[in-house]
Amino acid sequence: MKAKLTLLLASSFVIQSVIPVYANINVSPFANKQQSAPAFLPVEDAFVFSQLQQADNLNVFWQITEGYYLYKNKLRVTINGNEYTIVGLPEGKDHHDEYFGNVEIFEYELMFSVPLSTLAPASKITIHYQGCAVAGLCYPPMTKTFITQ
Repeated sequence: MKAKLTLLLASSFVIQSVIPVYANINVSPFANKQQSAPAFLPVEDAFVFSQLQQADNLNVFWQITEGYYLYKNKLRVTINGNEYTIVGLPEGKDHHDEYFGNVEIFEYELMFSVPLSTLAPASKITIHYQGCAVAGLCYPPMTKTFITQ
């Protein structure tokens, strides 16, 4: 009986000394997947878009969150349904994209202007764009539409 009590106490001591070591280990079979999956921003937070009509220009601006980028070749402007060539667009950065191959991208910010002086009042301007996260998510093409004043 004394031997059983000694064995019980000894095993209890061993279990108590080991439990704290395993208490901090996440044994869930999904633990690695949950920890390694990056959290992606909503498109409006990844690419903060703004525009301002000043006199004869519509100024278009994106604040691009670090770790995200816009494709230069996906950026388009249509005016009343017709393609408009963006003048003064800055050079992009060369980038190899797993979905689209070698492309130019914009990081951090992008700004350009669309001249309005030759447009009729109440013209419809649509800005088309698409971007991705460096971590691997590509957002669907987006559009913003404005009616000139």
